Amino acid sequence: MPRYLLVSATEKAGQPFRDILAELPDVAVFLCAAPDTALQTAAIQGFDCCIVSAPPRGQPDGAFALTLADATQAQILFLAPRELHNAHAERLRQEGILTLEKPVGRQTLLHTLELMQTVQRRVHLLQTQNRKLEQKLDELKLIHRAKCVLISSLGMSEAQAHKHLERQAMNQRISKYEAALNVLKLYEDRY
Repeated sequence: MPRYLLVSATEKAGQPFRDILAELPDVAVFLCAAPDTALQTAAIQGFDCCIVSAPPRGQPDGAFALTLADATQAQILFLAPRELHNAHAERLRQEGILTLEKPVGRQTLLHTLELMQTVQRRVHLLQTQNRKLEQKLDELKLIHRAKCVLISSLGMSEAQAHKHLERQAMNQRISKYEAALNVLKLYEDRY
């Protein structure tokens, strides 16, 4: 279920946007009027998209959108009146924040949110792939470390250490990573 955080100067000013978001199927919408509360909520709740309807109290120049972008992995949409939009849109876009000029039509907002959700799904997929690659790299580092321990402890060549780990994994029906862990437990504790 997509989760939206709507930040507006007042709850009354944010209500029209909340009503539009409520039309979307299966979404959760949270409305915050205070920037500090919005930051705390964003950090705790983990939203997919944050919509900043400028200017929140005390944050007239888009600085809050930048702060929110730093505090969360959510997609950020900055809605601002023309003069504010024109003055800060380029800087915000360079930081990966989408901007729209107020007034925003219902269809434009819905279409933009749909695009944001598509981008957010892609980001989640890339993050998942990145985590898998990092895990695989960590496993390879550990296997390499185990080979180094076999070389230094038992005087094996690199090829012999590699074969030893493969043989241990096959004989014990475990992964090469688990065999490497066993080697490290056995030999690293001795030295």
